Amino acid sequence: MARRYSSADAIFVSIPKSGRTWLRFFIYSYFCTLFSQSFTLKEEEIFRGPLPKLLFTHDLWEHVALARLKDRLRGKHLVPPQVSSTKPIVLLGRDPRDVLVSLFFQLTRRSRMYEGTISAMIRHPRFGIGLIVDVMNTWMAEWGNNTNVKLVRYEDCQNNSTEFFRQLLSFLGAGKVDESAFKQSLAFSSFENMKAMEVAGEFETGILLPGDSEDPDSFKVRRGLVGGYRKYLAPEDLDYIDQAVEILDKRYEYS
Repeated sequence: MARRYSSADAIFVSIPKSGRTWLRFFIYSYFCTLFSQSFTLKEEEIFRGPLPKLLFTHDLWEHVALARLKDRLRGKHLVPPQVSSTKPIVLLGRDPRDVLVSLFFQLTRRSRMYEGTISAMIRHPRFGIGLIVDVMNTWMAEWGNNTNVKLVRYEDCQNNSTEFFRQLLSFLGAGKVDESAFKQSLAFSSFENMKAMEVAGEFETGILLPGDSEDPDSFKVRRGLVGGYRKYLAPEDLDYIDQAVEILDKRYEYS
């Protein structure tokens, strides 16, 4: 991972289920179009080819929630300090309550890493709302004032994806926007198209494969709603997660 970090042109950091697949689709569609190259999400192709080398990581969340002991001791999933202080970092935020519900379906319907109820998971020490908020606060405390770090929010992408992606390309130093490639990539990365491609099984990579083609909640591209968490939680669970989010750094604008 050290070699990947050192050779990356920019690094994207997020809690799982914060919308990074959407960003990856748009960015690599855009640059593949510019370079007249077939679309790919495979890192091994990206890191040896002409495309910008973007590294996507869950950093501290993966370090605490998923990493094996030997990987935690080595800090395998953590962005090295010399990298985080110099390279462009996109910190992708999403309302932790929406993240948690989407993560529940990821862990129960796709990876099969969790078998409990959603009510139990929101209080879970590794997968619950407490860790999500703690990790997001740690990122903001460490990087929030760094000029090489840009906070972007999933909700802003939902509200105005055109402006959102223009700003993102500018931050990545992409130069003057190619309008034809930009328009094509917006359509390619639309929720509807990503969903259709996942249903059709158009990718060999597991990034975009459903856990069960008969179960809509096992798809990587599931619903993408803002505020959809309210439909899945009992009143006492809503109170619990609302209280947890109250201590989230105000710069995220979720509490």
